[in-house]
Amino acid sequence: MAFLGVTPGSVTLFGVINDIERRVQVVLDEALVESEVINVHPLHNEATTSIRNVDLIRFLRSTGHEPAILKITQ
Repeated sequence: MAFLGVTPGSVTLFGVINDIERRVQVVLDEALVESEVINVHPLHNEATTSIRNVDLIRFLRSTGHEPAILKITQ
Protein backbone atom coordinates (compact mmCIF):
# COMPACT_ATOMS: atom_id res chain seq x y z
CA MET A 1 0.00 0.00 0.00
CA ALA A 2 2.81 2.41 0.86
CA PHE A 3 4.60 2.06 -2.47
CA LEU A 4 1.87 1.28 -5.01
CA GLY A 5 -1.32 2.51 -3.37
CA VAL A 6 -3.10 -0.83 -3.66
CA THR A 7 -4.27 -3.32 -1.06
CA PRO A 8 -2.22 -6.48 -0.49
CA GLY A 9 -3.35 -9.23 -2.84
CA SER A 10 -4.02 -6.91 -5.75
CA VAL A 11 -1.78 -8.42 -8.39
CA THR A 12 -1.40 -5.43 -10.64
CA LEU A 13 1.31 -3.72 -12.58
CA PHE A 14 -0.93 -0.69 -12.90
CA GLY A 15 -0.04 0.30 -9.34
CA VAL A 16 3.21 1.85 -10.57
CA ILE A 17 1.15 4.84 -11.64
CA ASN A 18 1.02 5.70 -7.92
CA ASP A 19 4.81 5.38 -7.51
CA ILE A 20 5.64 8.94 -8.52
CA GLU A 21 8.98 8.78 -6.69
CA ARG A 22 9.94 5.70 -8.75
CA ARG A 23 10.93 3.63 -5.73
CA VAL A 24 9.69 0.36 -7.25
CA GLN A 25 11.69 -1.64 -9.80
CA VAL A 26 9.39 -3.59 -12.11
CA VAL A 27 10.68 -7.08 -12.96
CA LEU A 28 8.77 -9.14 -15.50
CA ASP A 29 9.21 -12.79 -16.36
CA GLU A 30 10.31 -13.18 -19.96
CA ALA A 31 7.65 -15.88 -20.51
CA LEU A 32 4.95 -13.47 -19.34
CA VAL A 33 6.10 -10.74 -21.71
CA GLU A 34 6.07 -13.22 -24.59
CA SER A 35 2.33 -13.74 -24.04
CA GLU A 36 0.37 -11.49 -26.37
CA VAL A 37 -2.24 -10.75 -23.70
CA ILE A 38 -1.51 -10.29 -19.99
CA ASN A 39 -4.19 -10.32 -17.28
CA VAL A 40 -3.87 -8.07 -14.22
CA HIS A 41 -6.06 -6.57 -11.54
CA PRO A 42 -7.18 -2.97 -12.22
CA LEU A 43 -5.79 -1.51 -8.92
CA HIS A 44 -7.98 -3.86 -6.83
CA ASN A 45 -8.47 -7.61 -6.70
CA GLU A 46 -12.20 -7.65 -7.37
CA ALA A 47 -11.81 -7.78 -11.14
CA THR A 48 -9.33 -8.69 -13.85
CA THR A 49 -8.51 -6.82 -17.02
CA SER A 50 -6.45 -7.76 -20.05
CA ILE A 51 -3.80 -5.73 -21.81
CA ARG A 52 -1.58 -6.48 -24.78
CA ASN A 53 2.07 -7.06 -23.87
CA VAL A 54 3.30 -4.12 -25.96
CA ASP A 55 0.72 -1.81 -24.40
CA LEU A 56 1.74 -2.89 -20.90
CA ILE A 57 5.40 -2.11 -21.63
CA ARG A 58 4.35 1.24 -23.11
CA PHE A 59 2.31 2.00 -19.98
CA LEU A 60 5.17 1.10 -17.63
CA ARG A 61 7.61 3.28 -19.55
CA SER A 62 5.13 6.17 -19.56
CA THR A 63 5.20 6.10 -15.74
CA GLY A 64 9.00 6.18 -15.69
CA HIS A 65 9.35 2.49 -14.86
CA GLU A 66 11.60 0.72 -17.36
CA PRO A 67 10.86 -2.95 -16.74
CA ALA A 68 13.65 -5.47 -16.28
CA ILE A 69 12.71 -8.53 -18.31
CA LEU A 70 14.33 -11.65 -16.90
CA LYS A 71 14.01 -15.37 -17.48
CA ILE A 72 12.53 -16.40 -14.14
CA THR A 73 10.56 -19.54 -15.02
CA GLN A 74 11.96 -22.64 -16.62
